[in-house]
Amino acid sequence: MKSKILKICNLIAIAVLAVLLCLFGVFGAVSSTVVYAETSAEVLQDLRKDKDFNENDYPYVSDDYGLHVIQIAESSNKELFVYAYQPCHDTYDLIGTKISISYGYSLNGAGLTPKLYNLKLLSTSGTLDKYHVEGFTVPNDGDRYYNIVEIFRMVNTDIDEIDESFPKTDIAYSVGQQWYVCDLNGSKHYEMNTFNTLYVETVFNGNFTFSDGLTWKDLIHTQEPKDCWFYCFSVEDYVIKHIYDADLNYSIRDVRDTYGYGDHTLTYSNERLNQVVRLKDSDKMTYISPGLGAPDLEWNRILSAEEFIKIAESQGAKISDTQREKIKSSQWVFTYLETERTEDKYGSSMTGGVHHIDNYEDVYDVGLLRLHFQDTSGNYYDLGVVNDLTDPDNIADGRTETDLLKAFGEFWEMFVKAIGLILFVVLLCVLINFIKPVKDIFKFVFKAIKFAIFAPFKLLKSIFKKGG
Repeated sequence: MKSKILKICNLIAIAVLAVLLCLFGVFGAVSSTVVYAETSAEVLQDLRKDKDFNENDYPYVSDDYGLHVIQIAESSNKELFVYAYQPCHDTYDLIGTKISISYGYSLNGAGLTPKLYNLKLLSTSGTLDKYHVEGFTVPNDGDRYYNIVEIFRMVNTDIDEIDESFPKTDIAYSVGQQWYVCDLNGSKHYEMNTFNTLYVETVFNGNFTFSDGLTWKDLIHTQEPKDCWFYCFSVEDYVIKHIYDADLNYSIRDVRDTYGYGDHTLTYSNERLNQVVRLKDSDKMTYISPGLGAPDLEWNRILSAEEFIKIAESQGAKISDTQREKIKSSQWVFTYLETERTEDKYGSSMTGGVHHIDNYEDVYDVGLLRLHFQDTSGNYYDLGVVNDLTDPDNIADGRTETDLLKAFGEFWEMFVKAIGLILFVVLLCVLINFIKPVKDIFKFVFKAIKFAIFAPFKLLKSIFKKGG
């Protein structure tokens, strides 16, 4: 009997081992075993826990300005660390800034929901760096999957091209790694497989300012237009026929811009980092002007560059020739966000000057994270995106204007309607009080309405009374 029990236990152990081997075989590209990493540990101290690690595999390369993820690790207090290889460290110290991670199992990089996390450099040794992924807490799941789409480094003006109209804030490098992590025999086991990513070029980043029209606030020199932010991009590796949905990242903060009387002060507050917006092909941007004489606007949030210009201009947006050419040089345009703006200006009896206070929202770190599309051959793709982050300026690249003649016409139309309504009410009062047939008709209508309102309550009251 005892020998049978031992045999059964051995069979169970063999079965469990076989399952584990099959599971690890799925992610057989790279494997490693690392004990818990800690914040205070040095980069080499952690990496040397893997018996297959060889420091000589990461040499200095003077003209490689990239940042390459070589390992991840979890800590005992549920922190996540990333280890990176920076080849040109001795020439330029290019420090990592952010990383794009989608948590959860994904088959070949499909169905990702990437989000940006800030990186904090903890340790460096030669070309190797150790980073803490800030704001990420390791889940309690038994099997954990980290899909790393891209990693970012700081901009360096010596080696990176900069466009002042929308300067890059972070430079992206493809990673395309899915890391599988599990706990086994007191250690953490790591398996890594790769998936495809999509490089996207940001062609232009800008905004339109939509006029709020003529309102009573103009009397106190206050205007409340709205800023509409758009993102223009191109894809070289595919000819896209239709975009179904996409994830886009941006950061935003409130700005108080005070100028006049010889001074200019910018005050920032309420910063919201790494916001993710999902755009769908059915989503629409809609703006209804609160005042008179300004156009209302509506268009799809996902448009080709040609459609975007055509629709915006047909609805009253004024775009300069320079900005139009920038937009036209891209393939696609996403209208992803609308923000509030308040402009106040008033004179000074002491100086005779004009003082301005503008309150608006500053958008930066704009970049595409994921793209779901169909190409012209009928193939469907859902890919994590590699895209440098950019910072659009706060100068309007197009605007709508208040047409004073149109505003007067709308005001006159409203005025005539109001006068007509007043005259109708006066005439109605005269008819009710002085013409008996009209008075009788209104009495009958009033009684009918009163009966329709109170009849159900009377019926319920009678029912409850009988029941009592």
